[in-house]
Amino acid sequence: MKVKSKLTSALASIRDQLATMTKDATDGGQAILSDIEAAIARCTDHHDHPPDERNVNEILFLVSNAPGSITFLVRRLSEKIEASREPVVILKTLALLHRLLRGGDRFFEQDLRLLLSSGDLRINPHPCSNTFVISYSIFLQERVEWLINQSGKLEPVRPGELEQQAYGDKAVEWVLHKVSRCQVLLDRIMVCIQESRSLKQSQVSAFVINTMVRESIRVYDSFCESFDIVISSFSEIKKAARISALDILRKANIQTPKLQEFYGFCKRIVTGKNLEYPSLRVITAAEISSMEELEEASEDEELMKDIADKENQESQATKLQVYEDVSRSPFSRKLETKISTVWVEFDDGDSETSSFSVSGHDNRFRVGYYPSMEGESSRDNSKAMVLL
Repeated sequence: MKVKSKLTSALASIRDQLATMTKDATDGGQAILSDIEAAIARCTDHHDHPPDERNVNEILFLVSNAPGSITFLVRRLSEKIEASREPVVILKTLALLHRLLRGGDRFFEQDLRLLLSSGDLRINPHPCSNTFVISYSIFLQERVEWLINQSGKLEPVRPGELEQQAYGDKAVEWVLHKVSRCQVLLDRIMVCIQESRSLKQSQVSAFVINTMVRESIRVYDSFCESFDIVISSFSEIKKAARISALDILRKANIQTPKLQEFYGFCKRIVTGKNLEYPSLRVITAAEISSMEELEEASEDEELMKDIADKENQESQATKLQVYEDVSRSPFSRKLETKISTVWVEFDDGDSETSSFSVSGHDNRFRVGYYPSMEGESSRDNSKAMVLL
């Protein structure tokens, strides 16, 4: 009985400890969510100042130590973006999301992309009429699909079909995809900064513009890096890839002057910042014409190669068919044998040999006659017939 009572007491103690741990975990989880919500409120108030770095770091720390709390975070941010009627609050909320995206690790970036695709993260300020805020929200929807690589440059996330491919044609497809996405994001940034010209200058808008300009420089670095690969391998890639590369060249020819104007404007409005603006690579119409001629020459070469390959295949097929016909019936052809016959009759005479000639020939043939073993009478009456 004493043993039973001791076991009962021990089980009760374990049950109490588990209940306490569960309660503590629940209370701790609720405390973390409360701390996240409080930090969001401090970053998105009505005052004209950008999100405080201490609050941003606190949110990132809390989310990293509480798996699943990122869903709570993005839902609160989405509610603020959709429900607020004040442009400054919406702009600060969008700026907070952008800052978290830049400061989070790979897992944080991946979770944000998943939550955007699932609809938990919504970056659509419908009630807002401020064109700059709307353009900034459109930019962020594209920006979530990007990451900061190990070299510090921005690059788009690889699509699923290209994620595990690194060589051959798939590598070319990835480079072309990357360059094209760089051009799209640069357009988004330029449109957004263009809209800021009519915006009343504030600390928040200056913070947003500065962040976007910095990221545009990283995007352009990625563009140039991949663009050089496209140009150097243009003659070696397939026809579909060459057509895509030409489209990129034509767009670069149009986009480069806009980038020149854009960075000139940024140098005037972004002051007191150590920004190293890129040296823009100018794509001329002559370069595009040269590439188009190269593409046509490559297309003609491929066409001639295809024709030669087709003729070779047809020749091989014909030879194979003849071989198969002969193999199946080696005597299928009629063979005609011509036999010429010449009958030679020997005249009666005493000579043991006789000679004759064949018409059309000068040679004389000697044919010997051998008497029969039965006597001379047989020689008189015999006639030799020779089949020639």
